[in-house]
Amino acid sequence: MEGKLKKQLAILRGIVEDGADTLAIDGALAPIAEVQDPSTIAPLLLLLRDVQDDHGMWSILHAAEQFDDKTYLSSFLSVLPDVEAIAPRWASILVMRVLNSDPYRLELVRRLRDADAGVRRSTKQICERINSVDPQFLAKTTVVLVAAG
Repeated sequence: MEGKLKKQLAILRGIVEDGADTLAIDGALAPIAEVQDPSTIAPLLLLLRDVQDDHGMWSILHAAEQFDDKTYLSSFLSVLPDVEAIAPRWASILVMRVLNSDPYRLELVRRLRDADAGVRRSTKQICERINSVDPQFLAKTTVVLVAAG
């Protein structure tokens, strides 16, 4: 990741940590999203916070999701345990969005087979939490839970 992009991510991180509003988040996010650099996916997902303005968090999520399923899921899985620790509500939202897309869900299952134990454990915990809140997801989580072991 180039220096300018790292600096822009640091600015965005500061804005999020200061509890800024959606307009400030969107303003700092725009130049990052424009670059369309897949190396920004993980740092963006790590900015999600359960206590922040939902609209700004949705903007961050949409910027991270702009990539194809393989690119997104690779970065998504690499930080999922950390996102779960930082923002469990957003971790559930991230997984639900993956579950709601057949191509993404299938790619998730493929990647979970080779994922490390921490990623598999987090994915399993999140899917179980989703099922306890919304049983309609059971049909979508079953194959993921099997792959997560």
